[in-house]
Amino acid sequence: MARAVADTALSTEGIHSLGTGTLAEIATYGPGEKVLGVIVTEEEVEVHIVALYPLKGTVPELAGEVRDKVARDAEGRSIQVVVDDLAMSEEVNDDASV
Repeated sequence: MARAVADTALSTEGIHSLGTGTLAEIATYGPGEKVLGVIVTEEEVEVHIVALYPLKGTVPELAGEVRDKVARDAEGRSIQVVVDDLAMSEEVNDDASV
């Protein structure tokens, strides 16, 4: 389930990557695999994202879109989306260097 949630979240427009945690690693451990950026418990799925700036909407709208998309993979669990950071798009970085 964690891999499916991660893949779905990453496929959302405006997501740069999944967050991996600052003070503690954000991950789910499974058979032969560690999925960074997603924590799955019996009651909840927590997805940590890094959004791509500039955003096409608001941060809450992006988090809601991720929540809606991963709901099909969450098997009825509640879904929490945590925005860990913003990453500047190459377009913005190019403009800043001029």
